[in-house]
Amino acid sequence: MALRPKGFSMLQHTGPRLIACALLITAAAVAPIYAQGQTNVPDFSGLWQRNAVKGEVTFDPIPGAPGGQPIERVWTPGPDIEEIVSGNYDNPILQPWAREIVKANTESEIKLVHVHEADDLCWPVGVPQIINLRENVRFVQSKNQVTIIYQRDHLVRRVYLNQKHSANPKLDWYGESVGRYEGDTLVVDTIGQNDKSAVDAYRTPHTTKIHVVERYRVINGGKGLDTSFTVDDPDAFYKPWGGRRPRFLLPNRPLNDMDQICAAGNEDHFDLGLDPVPQEATPDF
Repeated sequence: MALRPKGFSMLQHTGPRLIACALLITAAAVAPIYAQGQTNVPDFSGLWQRNAVKGEVTFDPIPGAPGGQPIERVWTPGPDIEEIVSGNYDNPILQPWAREIVKANTESEIKLVHVHEADDLCWPVGVPQIINLRENVRFVQSKNQVTIIYQRDHLVRRVYLNQKHSANPKLDWYGESVGRYEGDTLVVDTIGQNDKSAVDAYRTPHTTKIHVVERYRVINGGKGLDTSFTVDDPDAFYKPWGGRRPRFLLPNRPLNDMDQICAAGNEDHFDLGLDPVPQEATPDF
């Protein structure tokens, strides 16, 4: 039986699933509790599905926003066009060392040697790439916390309201997230991520100085969720950049309507030097 690596923040496949159900029942039973000093807190109830064109893995740019643009996909003509996930390594936001990594990944993809994304191998994807997951997302709102539950492998993030960041947050896969409401928008500010994840599907790297600000806003009469973010990492990018990934509401659908449970092996495909994961060498029966 394969065990999960340290640092994961997720609901496991037994026991804690009951906790997730309890959270969802609680969320459905009561309206969002106002945060301190807040009135008319937006309601993010429901199940939100990613809105994306088939085969596209790039973040959309934020219309009219200053700063840099997300790395776009370079489509390689030929019979394998859908399989080659290559990024534009000449994007001016990239510092030289980061550009070389994206360039190497692109050249590998063109040779049909796939560069795995973290979620391909059951690793945490980090922020902001977690926004780009295909599977559904649900928000559970309470007075002092917003819990974001992802259908993909039961991943969970916790956003603490009415708090400031720690002076020296312990590095984590998803960092330390604090949030606030600005009118009809939930703003999530994240620091303290380790440097083992990537910011997008092209495995664009970042450092531990990465600072991500997400903004969530219900639009289209409650049918859409506008999701945008900005990234600032002075050791990886020449300037801050941003992107967005809209979602739409799936009414009357439970979160576990289509469970997505990852089942990859324990190999360290990214050569991150992670702690060895215990493995069972003999069959159970």
